[in-house]
Amino acid sequence: MATFVFRRLLLAASVMVAVSFAAFVGFGLSLDPSFPLVFKPREQAVVRATYHLTDPILSRYWRWASGLVHHGFGTTVSTAVGGAPPHLEQPGLPIGPELLHATAVSAALVVLSLVFVVLGSTAVGVFAAERRRFRADVGTRALAYLGAAIPTFLLADLVRRAVAPNEQAAFSHGHFTLTAHAGWFILGPPVGGPIGWLRHLFLPAATLAVGLIAVYARYVRSSMAVELGRPYVMVARAKGLDERRVLLRHALRNSLVPVASLLSLELGGIVGASMAADGVFGSGGLASVFLGALGHADPFELTAIVVMSAVLVSGLTLVGDLLVGLLDPRVSTS
Repeated sequence: MATFVFRRLLLAASVMVAVSFAAFVGFGLSLDPSFPLVFKPREQAVVRATYHLTDPILSRYWRWASGLVHHGFGTTVSTAVGGAPPHLEQPGLPIGPELLHATAVSAALVVLSLVFVVLGSTAVGVFAAERRRFRADVGTRALAYLGAAIPTFLLADLVRRAVAPNEQAAFSHGHFTLTAHAGWFILGPPVGGPIGWLRHLFLPAATLAVGLIAVYARYVRSSMAVELGRPYVMVARAKGLDERRVLLRHALRNSLVPVASLLSLELGGIVGASMAADGVFGSGGLASVFLGALGHADPFELTAIVVMSAVLVSGLTLVGDLLVGLLDPRVSTS
């Protein structure tokens, strides 16, 4: 187990290097944070010289990567130039604290949505598997197709407008912040303790989970149907075991192994879908920070956000693989 985790961490480190290089080169060549000062050439030259925006891209990446190792993610690009001669009057804001908080919000959003997905898809899948080829099975299949067909961002926008029609938006430090109360639910960045975070993240997590429940309920249903035809299930029933015990203790556990494997493979897509829910609900996760950084064309902050998104995907994938090993001891991690 330790060797498996160590190898995965080494692989993740190499992936982080590749992702950071690709993101930095892409953003560095396409974005110019000094563009708002295009009609003030002296001030623009100060910004470009301060942040080495005119250096070769490989030199800029090496300087950024070296600073990342020794000083963290650094600061955002500041265009507050004034005085005579022109100089930078106000430094940029530290990237690290806000980025770590946004990563924690996105991780909590994904984990909460996965809890909803596991509970919802298991309940619907077992219900449909018990009633194969009946109206209930056909009905759940139709609802599954409908839920899978609705894009996450569209469903999130509909839910937000339905539950919080009187929302208020504010713009501060390049970020939009939504605030609204819809009964027990609250829109906006999470604050307070675990209950406060749950109140803020419940709606985006539930919205994200709808389409996933629709898809994975079909997987659970198909896997359960296969397991219910296995000889060990027939033997358990012949011995007189309670049907609920046969379903939940024997058939369900074995049927969840392939579903968990599929879920762990699609965690990257789930993290990407969570960005859509986060952006629509303004939950203060990585998507919210990304939109703000994109608004002022900051290549350093955008690269840091992409790197932390890759870290989040790699971490969740590793946890998912370890859970699959716990569900099925036959899965080797050596």
